[in-house]
Formats: sequence, C-alpha cells, structure tokens
Amino acid sequence: MTEATIDPAQAIDQLQAQIAELREQLATLVKRGGRARPALDEVTEDLADAVKTLAQAHDAERRQLTLEQANALRKRVGEVKTQLSKSQSRRFGGTGFVNMTPTQVKPKWASVEAAQRSVEADVQKLEKVSLGGGPDKDQVTAAKARISVVARQRLNDAMAAGDPLPVWLTSAVGSLPKPNPEPWAKAAHNVLVYRLEHGVSDPILPLGAKPGTDDAYGARRAGEWKKVAEELNKLHKLGGASEFKT
Repeated sequence: MTEATIDPAQAIDQLQAQIAELREQLATLVKRGGRARPALDEVTEDLADAVKTLAQAHDAERRQLTLEQANALRKRVGEVKTQLSKSQSRRFGGTGFVNMTPTQVKPKWASVEAAQRSVEADVQKLEKVSLGGGPDKDQVTAAKARISVVARQRLNDAMAAGDPLPVWLTSAVGSLPKPNPEPWAKAAHNVLVYRLEHGVSDPILPLGAKPGTDDAYGARRAGEWKKVAEELNKLHKLGGASEFKT
C-alpha cells in the first residue's frame, strides 16, 4: 500500500496558518497578562455591539440640555412673553429700560422679540422626544441588559476560578466576605456595569473621575455615579465619613 503524498506547498500553508493562530492566541494572553479569560472590564466581541450602541446614545445625549438648563430656558421664554404682553412703555426687562420713553424702548424690544422667536424655536426642538439621531429606547435597553448579563457572568467565572481581582475592584468592594456575599456581589456587579457602560478605564479608581453636569449625558451619569458611590459607602458602613464623595 502506498502512502498518500503530501503536497509540500499545502503543508507549508497549513503550518503557517497554525503558527498565525498560535501567535494570535499568544498576543491575547500577553494582552490579558497571562489570563485565559478577558479582563472583567475588557470590551470583547461579545460586548462590542452593546458598548457601541451606548456610546452612540451618550453622544446624542451630549447634544441635549440638562433638565435644569431646559427649565431655565422655559422660564426665560415665559418672562419674555410676560414683558411682551405689556404695552411698550411698561416693558422694563432690566435697569436699562427704567424711565425710557416708548420711542426708546421700541427698538430695544424689537431685538428682544427676535430673540424670543429664536428661544421658542429651541424649546420646540428640545421638547421633541428623540435621541438626536442616536439609538432608540429599545436598543439602549437591550444594550444595557447585555452588558449586565456579561458582567455578572464574568464575575461569577472569576470567583469560581479563584482569579485575582483587579485593583480598581478590590479598592471599591474589598475581598469577598463570608458568610453572606450577596451585598458584595451586587456592589461589584454595579461597579463593573458602570465601567463598561461609560468606558471607564482607570486602573485604580473604580468609577473614574466624578462626571461633570454640563449636558444631559453628564447629568445622568453623575446621578449613576452618586448612586453606585452611595452603595459602596453603605457596603463599607462608612456612614457620614464618605470614602466616595457624593
């Protein structure tokens, strides 16, 4: 019986493919610090779509006013309307209008009326319920649910395997307590979800820097930051001495 001949060129191609696959696996292990599993907050293929969806939603939110800004805008429009409902000789609108004659007031309020129309147009845009071209509500909800599920599974796998936890997590929740780990597990899950949803990569601070509140996204994120921080303070029973300043 004759042995099947092997095409040298085909054998070389197969060997090169195997080497390339091994190199890719090695690069992944090096990137993960020798871990066979991804880091807890690593955005891998199973999370890429969900994280991308939330990033698009966050960008849309950044183009929106905060609730306080919106209320201030509506208040200003209301004040302008009140002044415009008066006769021109009684429109004050500030100290510069005091004791002015109707002839003096009229050109100034012509510009105010133009400003009012502009502000009203902005309010109409603001009151339209939309994400400014971003993902819809169902897509955002699905993305959040996906991140939550993956985060919980990663934590469970890490604890079952006895993997060392990253500094940012141990600094937040400490080591796993006994006999009741439920509050610890809940807090750890919420910290991980926050990091994945908002792209926090700080190696030490569990929640990253405290968010600003200049836009709708920042205001909402600041609320989430405060909620998780309060949960961590409660976990550590800090009471009035808050480690995570809220």
